[in-house]
Amino acid sequence: MASRFMALTLGTLLLGALPAWAEAPAAPSAEDAKELPPADETITLKKGAKHVLTVSGLSRVALGDPSVADVKTTGVDGVEVSALKAGTTTLMIWSGDGTRRTWRIVVKR
Repeated sequence: MASRFMALTLGTLLLGALPAWAEAPAAPSAEDAKELPPADETITLKKGAKHVLTVSGLSRVALGDPSVADVKTTGVDGVEVSALKAGTTTLMIWSGDGTRRTWRIVVKR
């Protein structure tokens, strides 16, 4: 009887210790959303595959994770994407007028 009473008392104390104001985690704020820009397009490639993008007036290229994909410029307006290993990364390309386009690169096995 005493152990049952102890178990009920302990359970009541534990439930009472939970904060009444606890809420579910908040959705990402607008500040968090700025860190990862949304992709204009998604390119899905198999490991070892290549894809060429054409961007008029190409001025700058940035790749999030170079272990997932590799990029190199091909001529004045071309960017070749090579899939290296399974994963996801982000590719951003700026044109001469400052316009930025974003691609999500998904590499599958």
